[in-house]
Amino acid sequence: MSQVPGTASSKVKMSPRKAEKCVMDLIDLFHKYTSPDDTVNKEGLQEMLKEYFPHFLRACDKMGKDYLSGVFEDNDKNHDKKIQFSEFLSVLGSIATDYHNHSHGAELCAGDDE
Repeated sequence: MSQVPGTASSKVKMSPRKAEKCVMDLIDLFHKYTSPDDTVNKEGLQEMLKEYFPHFLRACDKMGKDYLSGVFEDNDKNHDKKIQFSEFLSVLGSIATDYHNHSHGAELCAGDDE
């Protein structure tokens, strides 16, 4: 069991809530692909997306969209050729938004063509 941040006593140990566990899992996923400077390069990001979001990428392919070709450039906001954690969250936010829209009947990967 891990200690939950913000608990009143450092002696109190609780299991993280489901949402907290999801956040910790995202951090672990990011760290699985980071270099020592805590960033992910283009190849690492593409490898991660292929491994962890294959259904999404297949849906994009069926829609005729090459999602992987622009995802890095679209999310490397400071143009340093590296994806920092906040930029990684932007990538996941776009994918999560698409899945949310899919839950309301939209085709998967039918989002904007920005």
